[in-house]
Amino acid sequence: MIAPSDANDPNGIPANANESVQYHHRNDGDSCHGRVGTVHVDDSGVCRCNDLIAPTDANDPNVIPANANESVQYHHRNDGDSCHGRVGTVHVDDSCGCGECSLSPPSWVHVFAKSKKPSSIRTQAASIAYIEQPLHKKARHHRNRRSKKKLCKQQKLLTEVIVPQYIQQNLLSASDIVHEIVVVDGGDDGNPAICPPDGVNWRCLSVIGGNHHLHIQDETDPSRGLTFRRVDSALPFIRLPRQQSLELNSQISVTDILCALEECEKMKKTSVKRSDNKRIFGDYGKPVMYTCAGVQVSRNSPDVLDFNAYVEKLPEDHQTILMKLMRYIEGCFESIVDSEVISHMFHAKQVVPFKTMTMPGSSQKSMLKYYGALAFGCNVFLPCHTDSDFTMSMAQIHLKGKATYELDDDIVVYFCFPTLGVAVPMRPGDLLLFNSLIPHCLSSRCRQDDKIYSLATYLKTSVVGMNNNQLPVSSNQSFLAERYRHAMDG
Repeated sequence: MIAPSDANDPNGIPANANESVQYHHRNDGDSCHGRVGTVHVDDSGVCRCNDLIAPTDANDPNVIPANANESVQYHHRNDGDSCHGRVGTVHVDDSCGCGECSLSPPSWVHVFAKSKKPSSIRTQAASIAYIEQPLHKKARHHRNRRSKKKLCKQQKLLTEVIVPQYIQQNLLSASDIVHEIVVVDGGDDGNPAICPPDGVNWRCLSVIGGNHHLHIQDETDPSRGLTFRRVDSALPFIRLPRQQSLELNSQISVTDILCALEECEKMKKTSVKRSDNKRIFGDYGKPVMYTCAGVQVSRNSPDVLDFNAYVEKLPEDHQTILMKLMRYIEGCFESIVDSEVISHMFHAKQVVPFKTMTMPGSSQKSMLKYYGALAFGCNVFLPCHTDSDFTMSMAQIHLKGKATYELDDDIVVYFCFPTLGVAVPMRPGDLLLFNSLIPHCLSSRCRQDDKIYSLATYLKTSVVGMNNNQLPVSSNQSFLAERYRHAMDG
């Protein structure tokens, strides 16, 4: 909902930049004023999301959302190079307003598009199931109103990052990311510069180096988050309001989370190996440890494993902590992501019964709703890359040695999007939702003395495909995949 004329011009001062802008929406009951909702996870690991969006089931296309529309007020400020974005009027009607008229898969979804093998066909079918599955007119009407309501909430809670013109003129290209190893030094003034491992040549950007490649914009109001203008109809990232991210502290202690992660590291013993363009870096001369927990595609059989082998030996209390953490993250995902993303995942799973993260001895009902796995590392940073993920991923940062996170904690690392020209400041406990198909990377930490854990939650497209070309596709999967290929060829 950005102004079409000059919203991206950093030198243009938006009209009424320091005034309130009010948009009016029809009323269906409650107010649609955005607010930060609390995500509660009880001891059984069940997530309850007490927020504006879903008093019932956010995934049910037949649910009529409460509080669909009322007047919403947006406040904007101008502070030189970086203004805080403008929004356009949100018109609520019954027509399709979320891009469903196109059969193209969403811009945040990776699909095995060229192959006609069964596993690839399943990813093609799942990618457009939310568009092609039959929906009653009333259900579609409800879906569209949920989409408008979520947009209303995003506009209320999120500040748009505006990249200055001098940064826009120096953006890295997708080709740069493919042909070079691009890393970001997030070190503060006085922090030692990062050094490449022996034999590695990289291109190093710096958040403080004045190389005009990355713009840093923060939002210190804990009730507001950060985002960026839509790219291919989707928000590239959302840093959740800090107040919402830190609600986790009241449900799971930081100490318990870090203890569970460290126990996983000890039991895994060896680091995850990634491809050359996704190589994981750490402090020069020190071993790098990166660990995954969750479903994974088997390399030795046509199967998707329920969990990593070491997880079976993980103490039950640590398993419980990890699942509670993941359910909290999923609740935050539901509370802020476009409703189209939730609908996409719901219908994909109706068409393809792919696995999501669970723990040994757990029932099918205890599986996560969206994410397949959790990956993390201590004091690591990654080169700029893209991932073959099936939905929006999330990242979280933890700082060892700090028992409780505060609203005004110092920045410890940056999550960067070099092709957008943005470095997003991250404090301990912050949650970031992002499109993994947009080149991204985690910077090195701001202070060498810190010990930080960087977490990522994701769902791999290979998991959705079920990794088994001997498994026949259903008639519905075949039909949807044919529709997908027709749309791509057209």
